[in-house]
Amino acid sequence: MPDPVDIIVGRNVRQFRALRRVSQLELGEALGLTFQQIQKYEKGANRVSASKLHQIAVFLDVEISALFEGVSQFGSRVELSPDAYALALSYDKLSSSAGKEAVKTILTLMVGETAETAA
Repeated sequence: MPDPVDIIVGRNVRQFRALRRVSQLELGEALGLTFQQIQKYEKGANRVSASKLHQIAVFLDVEISALFEGVSQFGSRVELSPDAYALALSYDKLSSSAGKEAVKTILTLMVGETAETAA
């Protein structure tokens, strides 16, 4: 399973690349890589080296720190099971704030019921 940091960095690379209207092929050629390697970076399947991160930031004209936006939340994270991690990724994909609130409410209620049952 890919590391969450690699997934976030890959997602950020993909977003900046899309904003600049640059294809995976174009980015790959600029970095001396194949578009398949760019795909792997963007999915978090392969880690991006520091030198490639620098090249990506320069090519996409962004601060290198922008490629790590959202990573700090994992600085003191607890380890998640694969199911919990997959659920968290699905939650992040929800576009509706009402949907996110509903999921939080359901989980809060279920955790409360579990605590009451155990008491």
